[in-house]
Amino acid sequence: MKKVYLVDYDSCNLRFCGRQCIKRCPVTLSNARLKPNQKKQEIPIWVQKSTNQIKINDESCLKCGVCANVCPPKAIYVKGILEEPTELFPTHKYPNQEDADGFRLYNLPTLISGKVSGLCGPNGIGKTTVLNIISGELKPNFGNFKLKSNQIRWKDVIKKVKESEMRNHFVSLSQNDRKVAYKQQVLRVLFEKYKEKQVIDILNAENEVSSLFFNKIQEYLDISAIANRILDQCSGGELQRFAIASVLIKEADIYIIDEPCTFLDVQKRIKLAQLLRERVQGFGNEKPCPILVVEHDLAILDYLSDVVQLFYGVPHQFGIISRPLTTKKGINSYLTGFLKAENIEFREKEYVFKRSTSGRTWSKAKIFARYGNISKTFESFHLSVNPGTIYASEILGVVGENGCGKSTFAKILAGEIKPDPGSDFEGIQASVSYKPQYITQESSQTVRDFIIERSHNYNFSEEILRILYRPLGVDKLFDLRVSALSGGELQRVFICSCLAKHADLYILDEPSAYLDVEERIHIGQIIRTITRRNNAVAICIEHDIQIADALIDRVLLFTGKPGIHGKTIGPLNKREGMNLFLKEIDVTFRRDTKTGRARLNKKNSQLDRAQRASGQLWGAH
Repeated sequence: MKKVYLVDYDSCNLRFCGRQCIKRCPVTLSNARLKPNQKKQEIPIWVQKSTNQIKINDESCLKCGVCANVCPPKAIYVKGILEEPTELFPTHKYPNQEDADGFRLYNLPTLISGKVSGLCGPNGIGKTTVLNIISGELKPNFGNFKLKSNQIRWKDVIKKVKESEMRNHFVSLSQNDRKVAYKQQVLRVLFEKYKEKQVIDILNAENEVSSLFFNKIQEYLDISAIANRILDQCSGGELQRFAIASVLIKEADIYIIDEPCTFLDVQKRIKLAQLLRERVQGFGNEKPCPILVVEHDLAILDYLSDVVQLFYGVPHQFGIISRPLTTKKGINSYLTGFLKAENIEFREKEYVFKRSTSGRTWSKAKIFARYGNISKTFESFHLSVNPGTIYASEILGVVGENGCGKSTFAKILAGEIKPDPGSDFEGIQASVSYKPQYITQESSQTVRDFIIERSHNYNFSEEILRILYRPLGVDKLFDLRVSALSGGELQRVFICSCLAKHADLYILDEPSAYLDVEERIHIGQIIRTITRRNNAVAICIEHDIQIADALIDRVLLFTGKPGIHGKTIGPLNKREGMNLFLKEIDVTFRRDTKTGRARLNKKNSQLDRAQRASGQLWGAH
């Protein structure tokens, strides 16, 4: 990683600082010791007279850090820039865009039969490009972006691929001797493909696997709950389960699963992980095969993967794929931003998870709001909420299976829907800001105008840019139309429009959906920062167990029979709530000693049995 020294001109004040950065520069001091007739070195830091601003010449700078250390207002700072590899040739390059080179991808993942390979990296780094290449939908052009995919010959691709397993894969694809089953990220195409058809009829018609495995798929993905529905009637999570099932019923040589956990609750995510592990090892009559999975939920990625390959680089510019790593080492390397084996630092910032305030006592805490018994009845679903208390300045986590009423409860608190008559709830007597679960692009506004209209906030000061918009990259989207945003961009804009509002209560329904790992970590930090800044309360419905664990102070658990009835337990303190939640979904988790992240224990492992015996399913330490 190349380090460059930059100047924050808003903080730089030459009138009062005494120009310590220039005076204390080693080159300046060295020149001062030279005799008048001796040749002096070029000083890398100086004041440009025309602008009266400090300038730093990167080529002559010693990168010693003295100027940044002695600058009184800390206006000089270091930024790491990951350099594109000059020794590698691109595996694939996209055509040039306006005033910029097209995206470049370096390397390909390794296919390992009988193993689940987890692909981990930020959005815009080439993961979908890789999946399209491996599926055969896109032929790699090895830098010659003028060639269209149909102009590239398989024999030319095979010649340029060095890794034997991937070369054999392309040979098989060229001979139509390898079948790839591919669950894509975008699910909208399924509506047109299976128009007016019921879920179970589609699956029965397309099933190619043994009846034993077909039944296992239906059981683990709870297909019976949606069997008689057409796809238009399915929620996001139900559509996701169908999409995964429609791929796993194919008799394939390799399975590619892109972001399968979006909209799935924790229980369904764990069941999915167990199902993929059974398939990759060869369940019943099915032979072992490679499975590639792209997933941003680190706890689930850790739980289902045998190996992990990292994607790093500069999003939308270039992406590099690492060698296969063990799951623990791979995810920890991603969080620390450093690949030890390759001696590459690809991110300056290191992410370490700490427990949120779980040991806090609430007996003397200030009460923000109380609610009594609440009920809400729909045509085929009934929600029963037990009385509870919300405390000032807390972040309350709402967890539980999909279809048990979490979003309904959020809408009642937000005033979006009314509870049944006779409910002991008169509404939240405070300002509420609400981010719904399902978001739409039905707006012709720019992102800036959209945020202003929803938040009633015109504040785009340096402070709010620093704590809200920049960490999520929304500052770069201000002039774009909402209708032109991707799913991840739209989610970040909705979150910002919610948190930009001056409110007493922030309610966010599944804020981590569509977001990559780094964005999810930032979301947790931002929610805590905004609530503290505004002395407010936050209620978050979250299915990413790592983000929930790092963010929340207390737990409200929803149980019941999905789609039929739901009820609440709590709110409970964090330890009690997390233990009860993990008992409900029948898992235990420990903490990684290096990064503090949550790691789900394999069922019946030594750690799993020990934690169950102690009654501490939630690894708090």
